[in-house]
Amino acid sequence: MKRRVTIALLTAVGFYVLLCAAMWALQDTLVFPGAGRGDRGVPVLVPPAAVGFVGGGDARARCATVAAAGGVARPRAIAIYFGGNGEDLFASVYSATDLAAYGIEAIAVEHPGFGASAGRPSVASLLANALAAVALARTRAQQLGVPLVVVGTSLGSCCAVHAAAAGGVDKLVLRAPPTRLADVAQAAYPWLPVKLLLAHRFDNLASAAKVTCPTLVLHGDHDTIVPDRYGRELAAAMPNATFVSVPGYGHNDLDLSPNGPVGKAMLDFLGR
Repeated sequence: MKRRVTIALLTAVGFYVLLCAAMWALQDTLVFPGAGRGDRGVPVLVPPAAVGFVGGGDARARCATVAAAGGVARPRAIAIYFGGNGEDLFASVYSATDLAAYGIEAIAVEHPGFGASAGRPSVASLLANALAAVALARTRAQQLGVPLVVVGTSLGSCCAVHAAAAGGVDKLVLRAPPTRLADVAQAAYPWLPVKLLLAHRFDNLASAAKVTCPTLVLHGDHDTIVPDRYGRELAAAMPNATFVSVPGYGHNDLDLSPNGPVGKAMLDFLGR
C-alpha cells in the first residue's frame, strides 16, 4: 500500500513538473498570441491609412496614421495607440479610427514580431519600440502645435505607461491595464508558480509614480481577463489619474468611439 501511494505521489509530481515545463516553453505564445500570424495589411478606409515605419533594422516596426475625422486641416491632438497582445496593425487601426473620430490624428503602432514588423516580442523590444514611436509622434505634435496623447490597451498599456513615465506626453489614456503581468497571470493560473516561470516581466506599477501627466484609466467591470481591480490599483498609484469603471463591459468589447460607453469620459478628458 505504501509503495502504491509513493508511486502515485511521484507520478503526480512528475506530471506537475512536466506541466510547468510545458507552460514555460509555451509562454511566448500565451503572452504574445498576435505575433507570428503574418501580414494582414490594414483596413480599407476613406481616406486610407498612411502606412509607415518606426525604428530601423532589426527594430523596424510598422505604424499607420489615420487622419482626423471631418477632414480638418489641424487636428485637436496627435494620438499614438498601442494595442493589446492580440492586436496586429490591422486590428489596431480600428482603434485608431475610433480615436480619429474625436478630431485627433491617430497613429497605430504594431508591436515587434507582429504582422510585418521586424524583431521578436519581449519586454525590451516592446518598450524600446514605444519610445521610438512616441518620439515620432511628439515631433508631429510639435510641428502642428497640438498636444500629444498616448493610448494603450491591455498589454499595450505597458508601452504607454513606459513612454509617459519618460516624459513629453501631454495626456495618457489606458484601457483595461494590468498592474503587473505576473499578477494577472498568477490570478489566472493559481495552480502554477507563474511568478517563477514568467520571463516577460511587464510592470506598470514600477513606472506609475513617474507618470505625472493627466491620465484616464478605463476598465469594464465585467473584465474577466484583466479584472478591473488592477486598473483601480494602477490609477491609485499614479499622481494625476482618474479611474472610470464601465458597467457591463468586459475586456474586448470596450470600444473608444465617441458614441461608445466611454465617449463622454473621453470627450471630457480630451477637452471639448
